[in-house]
Order: sequence, then C-alpha cells, then structure tokens
Amino acid sequence: MNLRKKLLTTFSALALLTLATASMTLWAIAKWQDSEQRLKAHYQRSLLLLGVQASTFRAIKELPDAIIGNDPDARQEFEDFLKPAEADFQLWTALADTEAEQQQVQQVRNGYETLIKDARITLDLIEQNRRDRAFRLLENQLEGKDFVRFQELTQQAVESDRQNRQIIQSQTQNTRQTAELVLVIVAFGSISLMLLLAAYLASDLFAPLREVEQALNDFAKGNWKTRLNQERTDEIGAINQAFNRMTEIIGDRDRLAGLTNLPDNTNNDGRGVDNSAWQNIPSRLTLHRLLSQLRSQVLQLNYDDGVSLREHKQQLVERLDSLLLAVRRITEFGFPLDLNLARTDIRSLIYEVIMRFQSELIERSISLDLNLSPEISYAVVDRLKLREVLSELIRNALSALPERGGCIGMRTNVSEDGSALLIEIADDGKGIEQPLVEKVFSSSNTLSDTNTGVGLTLTKAIVEQHGGKLLINGEPGKGTYVCIQIPF
Repeated sequence: MNLRKKLLTTFSALALLTLATASMTLWAIAKWQDSEQRLKAHYQRSLLLLGVQASTFRAIKELPDAIIGNDPDARQEFEDFLKPAEADFQLWTALADTEAEQQQVQQVRNGYETLIKDARITLDLIEQNRRDRAFRLLENQLEGKDFVRFQELTQQAVESDRQNRQIIQSQTQNTRQTAELVLVIVAFGSISLMLLLAAYLASDLFAPLREVEQALNDFAKGNWKTRLNQERTDEIGAINQAFNRMTEIIGDRDRLAGLTNLPDNTNNDGRGVDNSAWQNIPSRLTLHRLLSQLRSQVLQLNYDDGVSLREHKQQLVERLDSLLLAVRRITEFGFPLDLNLARTDIRSLIYEVIMRFQSELIERSISLDLNLSPEISYAVVDRLKLREVLSELIRNALSALPERGGCIGMRTNVSEDGSALLIEIADDGKGIEQPLVEKVFSSSNTLSDTNTGVGLTLTKAIVEQHGGKLLINGEPGKGTYVCIQIPF
C-alpha cells in the first residue's frame, strides 16, 4: 500500500469514528428530548385527569345542596363547574398517543358521561319538586355507583400514566448507558487510532524523511556512495530509488570524467606534473584546461617552419577552437541534472531565438513563416535549455537549406486535449530518410552532419527532462518536420 492510501485509510477511519461520535451524540440527544417530551406529556395527562376529577367532584357536590338547602342556583353552578372539566377532558384526550391510551380515554369518557347524565336527571327531579326521588337517585346511583366507577377509572388512568413514566425513565436510563458505552468505545478507538497514526508517522514517514535528509547532506559533502533503502513500495521507496539512481549516474559520470583527465606530463619548465592534483579538478574545468594546453602547444610551434606548417598549424587552431565551442556546449547543456523551471513568456523566447539568426536569414534570403497561437503565452520551462533546443533545431533547418532561398516555418499550438504545448519547426530543405533519424541522435551529430550545437541527443534529453517528446519526420527532397511536445 502506498503512502497516500495508508494516510487516506487512517484519516478515513478517524473521520468515521468522528462521524460515529457525532451520530451517537445526536442520537442520545434526540432520545433524551423524546423521553423528556413523553414524560412531560404523561405528567400533563395525570394532572389534567386529576383536574377533571376535581371539577366533576365539585359539580356533583352541588346536588346535595340543591336537595337539602333548596339552592335555586344549583344547576347553574353545576354547569359552571363542568366547563373546566370539559376543557381538561379535551386536552387529556388529545394527549392519547397509543391505542391503549385511546381505549382508556373512551372508558373514562363513558363513566363521566353516565355520571353527568344521572346528575342532570337528579337536578330535573329537584326542579320538579320530587326531592325524595332525587335524594334516592343521588344516594344510590350517583354516589353509590356512578361516582365510584368514575373514580376507579380515573385512578386507573393515573396509575397507568405513572407506570408509563417509569417505563420511559427506564428506557431513558438504558439509552444513556448505551450512549455512554458507545462513546467510550469510540473515544478508545479514536485514541488508539491517533496513537497508531503518531507511531506510523514517526516510524514510517518522519524517520525515512530524516534518512533522505541525511543522505542529501552526505551527498552535498561529496559522499556519492550513500544509498537508501529501496525495498519500500510506496512514495518514499520511489524517492529512495530515484536518489540511488541519481547518485549512481553522477558517480559514473564523475568516474568517466576522471578517465578524461589526461594532463600533459610536463609543464613549461620541463618538470613533471602531479596527476593527483588533476583528480580534484571538476571535469568541465579539466576539459577546458586540457584543450587550452593543446592550443598553447600548437601556438608555440616555430613560425619559420614553412608555409605548409603554418597552414597546418592554423587548421589545428581552428579545429581546436571548434572543439572548445563543442565542449562548452556539451558541458553546459549535456547531461542536464536539474531544471531551473520558471514561468516563461514563450513568445518572447521564440522571438529571442529568431533574432539570433536574423542576419543569416536576411543574408541567405530565407523566408520565415511564423505563426504563434494567441492561446500560448506563458509556460513553466527552463528558459535557457529550451532556448538552446530551439536554436539547435533552427540551426539544423538552416543547414538543410540551400545557400540561398528556402523557407522555415515555426508554429506554436496547444494539443487537442489542452495538456501540452506544441512547438513545430519545418523546412523545405533536402530532408532526411526516416530510418536515419535515429542514427543522428548523438551528441556529436545533427541533421546537417556538423559538430556544432548541443546535438539532437541532448536536444531530445532536454525535452524529455521537461516531461515532453521530440518527434522528427523527414523525407528526402521535401524537407524535415520537428515537433516539441511539453506538458503545461
């Protein structure tokens, strides 16, 4: 599993635990609020029912007063006391949620209506001055049966609410205990994951990064034999492999440069030169110094040796000058290790390259067809290396054209998927057969078979170092087409 997947898995687990914690917390809060509402409703049901019972009792108490005390306002007071009872009865009925509670409401309602019905019959008998009959009805039916039945039903309802409250409180307690247990488990899991993450970051990420840092410091001090562990299969392993490849390549080049350090065994005063001193000189400086010595030795030839010798010496000097130029280009642009990437104005860069060859284009009457896409403005490239690449390709195109006349076309565009910058260069010169294209990819050959320029091999290397491609198509007698593809 690579580093990204490991971190993604770990943080996903932490996110899931956080989500589980939040969900459990919200669930516990919702359960608690629901329990509180249910408890409040059952308390309110009991209070409302007790209010109905009290109001009904006060209303029934008006009947003895009407029979014994001959109270003319007994019926009116009876009805007034029933009004709050009716209101409480309606509220109590509305709070019945379950089927059992609704059946209980119906039973209490039936008992209440029977009691009120007999009470009103008693009042009618009193108004008819049949007090004995009213008294017997009050004593035997209302107080002996109806009111007792009504009280039993209301007490049963109150007791049922009390039992329901106990059940709800028990459920609330269970819910709280369950929530506490789950939160403890989630908290333990979160702490464990964080400890594992800390241990993982310390052992599997920070420690390898410190090893990479130490290896880079050793490399900067000149220890090119430093190697990192390549057994890992994640991104750190890829970095280690790239570091090891880099150190191997640089070590090989340094050894190769050491083989070319072949100084002259004698100096000007005839004494030998210590070869060990040359081994500490950088390869670029060694090559320049070696060639400078050769040039100096040629210049020390006797000028009186004849015309042929002077001509031979001049040819040697010219060849050495060319060789110095080639060495400078190879050491500056060959084997690029690092790209100095920067946001570069492509139009300005192309115009700068064209200005290098302006005088030659005019002198040889070569037309230039330039087409720069308005979509191309800036790109992140190494300006110096890309400038030399374009110069090399234009130099090859000029070499393929006749002494006078011909045309060079240069165009910039964007790839169809919009992911790459395209720089195209074409000429109508002598061209080259396609099978020969691969043969000319060397640091000392170009399409014109000259030794100037950075060479197509280095040109291709620089383009590929940018993550791009260099495509060449040629046909004898019809010209050559070159396309550089560099990702944006």
